Amino acid sequence: MKVLPLKVTETTFSFRKSVKKVVPFLVVGLMLAAGDSVYAYSGGNGSIARGDDYPAYYKNGSQEIDKWRMYSRQCTSFAAFRLSNVNGFEIPAAYGNANEWGYRARREGYRVDNTPTIGSIAWSTAGTYGHVAWVSNVVGDQIEIEEYNYGIRESYNKRVVKANTMTGFIHFKDLAGGSVGHSQSSASTGGTHYFKTKSAIKNQPLASATAIDYYYPGENVHYDQILEKDGYKWLSYISYSGNRRYIQLEEVASSQNQPEGSSNNVLTVGWKKINGSWYYFKSDGSKATGWLKDASSWYYLKSSGEMQTGWLKENGLWYYLDSSGVMKTGWYQVSGEWYYLKSSGEMQTGWLKENGVWYYLDGSGAMKTGWYQVSGKWYYSYSSGALAINTTVDGYRVNSDGERV
Repeated sequence: MKVLPLKVTETTFSFRKSVKKVVPFLVVGLMLAAGDSVYAYSGGNGSIARGDDYPAYYKNGSQEIDKWRMYSRQCTSFAAFRLSNVNGFEIPAAYGNANEWGYRARREGYRVDNTPTIGSIAWSTAGTYGHVAWVSNVVGDQIEIEEYNYGIRESYNKRVVKANTMTGFIHFKDLAGGSVGHSQSSASTGGTHYFKTKSAIKNQPLASATAIDYYYPGENVHYDQILEKDGYKWLSYISYSGNRRYIQLEEVASSQNQPEGSSNNVLTVGWKKINGSWYYFKSDGSKATGWLKDASSWYYLKSSGEMQTGWLKENGLWYYLDSSGVMKTGWYQVSGEWYYLKSSGEMQTGWLKENGVWYYLDGSGAMKTGWYQVSGKWYYSYSSGALAINTTVDGYRVNSDGERV
């Protein structure tokens, strides 16, 4: 392997404020200032570098916003693309500026450490917005990374750097023997647990063990074991620091004919998982049904008491509850389509004005883009959903109301 010095004369970036003003939930990872040694990479043992495979419609600027609600041609967008296209991992939309990625990943239970692996995300907090890149090779204490918006503005780059110049490495779903999450096993007990109440994190599966930290409602963790000990079921996982942690679940039942929401004569008040479904038990032991507010979130329990997820139609109105049962508000993406849920949770249809920008959501609630017709008039919305006004699109003039004239 021959490593050739490559001089970087400057690093610059531009921030498209005009785009940011009209797009909800957008994130950006901007160029990292040059301060480390940078090398051109010529091959390498085990390199899986793919070159500039970033989609043309993002690369040429025809779509300013990518499918993950990030600015195209930025490091975050390229990293999200590689995770999806190569690793088979879909990062949640609007994951945050690059300097936030590692912190958020740790909160969500993914392993973040100082050990690079092929397919991991190299993460740096340097600069105003930080930087992320995709690791295509690891050779000793050096890593080969592929990225966008480093050295050449909004363009592809490949380089080799010392691994210790990065803040850390995020292991969403590594390649070539890497890990998924925090080293989940493939056992059927593995999965993701969503917290609905404040839950203690312990070093041992003992009720008497001291809590070292807590998970809070709305957070989640990936786990690789479920075990029974000390009269309780526990979920267990390896933390990003490499230590095994335990979360106490329900008490293990040992007798019959107890109230539905109780175990070992101890009444459960709150959330309880039974046969894979979540229920909420009231103080009298009965199951809650209908709308329920727990902490700051709203949930819906079916007539059976089972927690609702996905789309819900009630009294002619549509609502969306995510996989943890939380009713969503604001912009939310479902199956590739963007929807807007009012503060009440009700799905918006028709015209919507937000932050001075107009959007149109059709009868199904899906946000419209491109050309479309409303009440006999033609309108055009950009890929962000923002209505085009006072401009020319595809040779047609649109006025201040967005109408084609």
